Amino acid sequence: MAARDQKQMNLVISEIRQETPEIKSFRFDLGSNKPFPFRPGQFVIITAEVWNPKRNRMGTANRAFSLSSSPTEEDFIEIAAKRYPEGRLTPWLHDTVKVGDILNVKGPEGNFVFTESESDELVLIAGGIGIAPYRSMIRYILAKGLPVRVTLLYSARTPADFAFKPEFDAAMDHFSNFHCIYTVTRPDPTPWTGRVGRFDEAFLRDHLGPVGTLYYLCGPDRMIKDCAQTLTALGVSYPLIRSERW
Repeated sequence: MAARDQKQMNLVISEIRQETPEIKSFRFDLGSNKPFPFRPGQFVIITAEVWNPKRNRMGTANRAFSLSSSPTEEDFIEIAAKRYPEGRLTPWLHDTVKVGDILNVKGPEGNFVFTESESDELVLIAGGIGIAPYRSMIRYILAKGLPVRVTLLYSARTPADFAFKPEFDAAMDHFSNFHCIYTVTRPDPTPWTGRVGRFDEAFLRDHLGPVGTLYYLCGPDRMIKDCAQTLTALGVSYPLIRSERW
């Protein structure tokens, strides 16, 4: 989306949800900023004056957050933010920001997007907070009833770290074209009957789509690099692999 199509907005937070111990969702009321067109997978930039411990004073901080809501939800936008203790903006979002606060939001931006009619088969590979743009894509595809088959491969450290899991589980019960496979990388005492392990060659091979399938990778750098190399080794053409690093 061109820069001239971006908006600089002051938006009120209308809802905050704790998705996992480290991830919160923030809903912003668009109000008079409607319409706010964006493509599923794009992000916005949040700017705020927060405490800078290195300089011992307040300072400007900004950070990009993928939109986790669908463009079909026209009255609001949502982001999902993971709290990084060493960061400046995410601790402030988690610990200080409350419903009713007004934040500066700019966007949309980004080319890691779902485009209708580009492919009717998607494999979305997510690590941790990399799930955020996929929620937007999935909600958009299901809300519009598009004839697209979506397979979500979702990795988290422990069972408690899966954001939006109840929503994805419910979607699998109601939509035959959506399927999600979860895997944990650091099992803990929490009961878990699903897969354990990272995205290895055998796992990715088992979930290859037909010719023409688009593969989206979103998560930590190492995961992106390893999955991209494995997919190409398995015969996936490089132009069919899209990635977004955190």
